[in-house]
Amino acid sequence: MYIYAEYLLIENIIINFIILYVTNKITRTKTSKLRLFIAALVGSIYTLVAFFPSLEFMGKFIIKFSVSILMIILAFNPERLNSFLKQLSTFYLTSFVFAGTVIGIFYILNNKFTFSKFSFGNSNELIMFLTLGIGLAIILIRSILENFLIKINKENCITNITISLNNKEIDLTALIDTGNSLKEPISQKPVIIAEFTALKAILPELVIRVYTQNNDLDLNLIAKVMEELGDEIKLRLIPFKSLGNDNGILIGFVPDSIKVYLDNGIKKLTDEIIVAIYNDKLATDEQYNGLLHPEILG
Repeated sequence: MYIYAEYLLIENIIINFIILYVTNKITRTKTSKLRLFIAALVGSIYTLVAFFPSLEFMGKFIIKFSVSILMIILAFNPERLNSFLKQLSTFYLTSFVFAGTVIGIFYILNNKFTFSKFSFGNSNELIMFLTLGIGLAIILIRSILENFLIKINKENCITNITISLNNKEIDLTALIDTGNSLKEPISQKPVIIAEFTALKAILPELVIRVYTQNNDLDLNLIAKVMEELGDEIKLRLIPFKSLGNDNGILIGFVPDSIKVYLDNGIKKLTDEIIVAIYNDKLATDEQYNGLLHPEILG
């Protein structure tokens, strides 16, 4: 059977792109289809080394593993080690599901009862088994996500938001938390809770100083800061109760706008939404750094 390099390249681009796309959906990573395509192309070009006997050494495990790492970096540009490991493991798991499904269909539909040989008779047979295998793998993965992961997270899910203040923007990963009922006491506006380290880039220097130099928020100091800042930022005091703390105080502010990235589009909020500054970690695994009030999404 003859193998045409251009057909092999196109088939691998399509397969790699689908695997990376599924990986993106499972890990909920913010990326673009262009980055996924570039990563898929790089992975596909690597397969062409099979046509060059002098490059046989590139078939070693360490080279293959390095190429998969490069694909993950190109596709998702992970900023943290835990994010990278999650994306890489999901990439391999998805690849194994796809490969296992193709092999399973091959043996089920193959008329010969043999387990010693795995090869396709011609290119049409190859395309048929790949199409059936990929289609069934997508159905299986989607079914798993819908029936298990989505049920587990039907009340709490994670999304990306962008907060704008005084011509500066920061991006947060926020948990849509049905348990978050925090509201500003006077206006009764819903409150988004965000980590101080994530908000630091858009906060005035005086506010940053309050959080870096004082573990306990002093009301007299806060009042002085609010007076000095004037109209630069609209600060709010938000009382809250938590386990072991019945009289907690959070400093909040009114951003210029907030964008919430949802599956069906971007929701821009220009009404007075309060963002509360939390000087600690909201998630021990750093999966998110903000809590989104469910009323904000209607």
